[in-house]
Amino acid sequence: MRVSQLGAPSVSLSSVVAPAGTAAAAGFVAINVHIKIEDRASEDPAVVGHIHLSEDKLLVGKVIERRPSGGWLLFWVPRELCQEGGVLTLCALQEDIVLWEKAYRVVWRERFPGLEPVE
Repeated sequence: MRVSQLGAPSVSLSSVVAPAGTAAAAGFVAINVHIKIEDRASEDPAVVGHIHLSEDKLLVGKVIERRPSGGWLLFWVPRELCQEGGVLTLCALQEDIVLWEKAYRVVWRERFPGLEPVE
C-alpha cells in the first residue's frame, strides 16, 4: 500500500469557547491532510495517523477514509505544543510501517497558525 499527500494541509484553531485564563481557553490547533491511498488490499490493516512533536512527544490522529483511494489524516494538537518555529512530523502508518511522512515548521501569522514544509 502507498499513501501520498494531496495538496497542502489545512490548519485552523479549534472553536472552543472558554473564559480567558482557563485551561480550556488554550484550545487546539486542527491539522487536516488530504491523502491518496493506492494499492490497498481488502485484507490490509487500518491506516493510523501519528504526529511527532518537537519535544519528542507523540500524538495519535484520526484517519477518515471517504472512498477506497482517499481520505484525511486529522490531528488536534494542544495549542501550547504548537510554538512558533517548532517542528511537527505528520505520519501515516500501517502496523508500525511508515507509509507517508512529512515535517512542517509551525508559523503564527498574528493569531492564526500555519505550517510550512521543512526543506
